[in-house]
Amino acid sequence: MNALLDTRAVAPSERAEYWSAGIAQHFFPVRLEPTEKLPFEARLSGGRFGSVITRSIRGLPHRVVRDMSLTSSTDPDCLLLYLVRSGSCRITQEERSSLIGPGGIAFQDMSRPSVFEAVSSFDVAVFAVPRDLLGARADAIARHAAEPALREHDPLEPLAAPFLSSLSRIAELKAPLGEEGRGLAEMLAGMLQSLYGGDSMLAEVSQPGVLLMRMRQYALENLGDPRLGPEQIARAHFVSPRYVHKLFAGSGSGVSEWIREQRMIGAFEELSRAGGMPVAGVAERWGYRSPASFSRAFRQMHGRSPREVRGTR
Repeated sequence: MNALLDTRAVAPSERAEYWSAGIAQHFFPVRLEPTEKLPFEARLSGGRFGSVITRSIRGLPHRVVRDMSLTSSTDPDCLLLYLVRSGSCRITQEERSSLIGPGGIAFQDMSRPSVFEAVSSFDVAVFAVPRDLLGARADAIARHAAEPALREHDPLEPLAAPFLSSLSRIAELKAPLGEEGRGLAEMLAGMLQSLYGGDSMLAEVSQPGVLLMRMRQYALENLGDPRLGPEQIARAHFVSPRYVHKLFAGSGSGVSEWIREQRMIGAFEELSRAGGMPVAGVAERWGYRSPASFSRAFRQMHGRSPREVRGTR
């Protein structure tokens, strides 16, 4: 994981200034307001894909404010999308305010005053999405700032949060470049258009793009199955294996390569946690019958053996 900021690296009295300066460097200027008497604590890691910058932030309760003076002096011309993975966060934009819990999604238009408040210890994935990636839809989407993205019975409800979480992990561990990165960024833009555009906009989202999202979600849920591949994905979605290959190739990554990368990302996360299962058990859990082939694939992607990574955090 690419650690970018960690308040534990400085004295408690210096943490607010350290965090504000770091956020200004990685995003844009903000004003930090700790809300607890305990020393402020937060960590930031991240990566990018295409034109989208993604960050993971974990920490204690606090408020981050962009008031009129900050928005008038610095306009990043982007939307900041939040996926709350744990805890609760209040997202405010002018007259709108929403409390978002685990699995919730909301965003802010960073061209206007806004407040992000973590009301408990939290873990969020944050995506800085340039307006030009959204094209002519950007203004229409921006009108929904600080509104919960997922409505009850929304057809994208079971897909959106896992998709965003997967994007965050991919960007942090792999940093997709070129066509692959641009393809992932376009998928994120399509999802935003679906979430915030209503039924009429949903109808305009490309069906192949929605189907690819569903296929990837299916694959993520079945990574431990050694039989997972183009044929199994095709059967589950009533299409031909050739069409599965076509959809994945259009996003910049072959289907088998994408499955292998997701397995290696998950295996890295599991191995790096202290007290985890043996390497052979991790290999089996992520769809490898042979520990030797698992170790070769792991070293090829991460540059280290599974045993070198095991229990490193």
